[in-house]
Amino acid sequence: MSSALFFTDDGNLKTGLYSLTANQFINFYCRNGNRKEYETAVVNIFDFAKHHRATRIIIGGSFITKKDTPNDLDCLIVFADERSIPTFVDCAQMDNISYDIIYASEQNPNTVDTFIKLMQTNIYGIECKGVVEVLLCDALDPWIIRYDPNDEDFEIIKRQYTDRTIIERNKRRGILVAIHGVNTNAAWFSKFVPSANSQGWIVAPFIYDNSPLLLVNPYGRKKAIEKFRDYINELRIKYEEPYISVVAHSFGTYITAKYIEGFKSERLLPVRFENVVLTGSIINPDYDWNGLIPDKVGRVLNIQAEGDEAVRFMPNGNWKRWLMMDKLCGRSAIVGFKHTSANVVNRPIDLLGHSNIFKTDIIDQIILPCLNANNGMGNRELLRNI
Repeated sequence: MSSALFFTDDGNLKTGLYSLTANQFINFYCRNGNRKEYETAVVNIFDFAKHHRATRIIIGGSFITKKDTPNDLDCLIVFADERSIPTFVDCAQMDNISYDIIYASEQNPNTVDTFIKLMQTNIYGIECKGVVEVLLCDALDPWIIRYDPNDEDFEIIKRQYTDRTIIERNKRRGILVAIHGVNTNAAWFSKFVPSANSQGWIVAPFIYDNSPLLLVNPYGRKKAIEKFRDYINELRIKYEEPYISVVAHSFGTYITAKYIEGFKSERLLPVRFENVVLTGSIINPDYDWNGLIPDKVGRVLNIQAEGDEAVRFMPNGNWKRWLMMDKLCGRSAIVGFKHTSANVVNRPIDLLGHSNIFKTDIIDQIILPCLNANNGMGNRELLRNI
């Protein structure tokens, strides 16, 4: 961590976590050239964060480069505790700069560290970006609230700005758990999380030991499932939500199905999965999701990819048994599920492989519209069956 800023020849912040007080950040990034027009907007963000007992803000994007006209500011506000996190999400745009704001708390340091790592990682999974940590409670230079915003009328960008458009202030849609696969640093989180967050989802990434040996290690698989079970229960208690949606990739699809299988003899899950989106699925194509609807699951979307190079080599038959792989595993990413319905849908997309699914086009045009459109529908079906 450094309080001095170091830049590459092209004006980008060098890799690392740089620590500044809020006043230092404004003096450096909001006082010169075209950047002067952003000062009040940034002050409003700092005021809002301090008012809600945030301790620090992690900032990335082109705003922390030397560009005179940046076009994006990625912002992770870290609150002192979970209770201080607001129930809405802000995504705003002024002129040509967009603000994406994510919330976390000091009570979940692993989540905070994961987001920092994602903000430092490029689309190829390489940590090559610098980020700035803005300290709101520095002992020598604490941030003093200037406008004292409140929950009712606070807007990150004030209405007197010219050419300013609020995209939306969302009441939260619900909890969305994102689960990565094995042998990966989950670089797709860096694209998916801000997009889902800006549309009102509280995204809770599930992080686990992702060694590829999990596929052939029954003990390791059991440990991952147990960790997921605890994680889901913690979310249920923390947010008082009886319904959770899931977006899973690769081994994450197995974790999702195996967790559900663990309650096979029960009519209901501790937390009902309202929407399940599967990508790079390694679940057996014979798995019958329809038998779980509507009591345990609301909707299932399986994004198929015939060119999935990883799932194509998933062992079958005796090989699966010899390698101590779970019979639940299979090639549904390629062949789809056999038991489909209006609530269980296979969606083939020819250009996809195993690792190129989470790009902006698929996220914004397929995954999020599916989650948004089906939000609450599973609950209504459940009520009809009571």
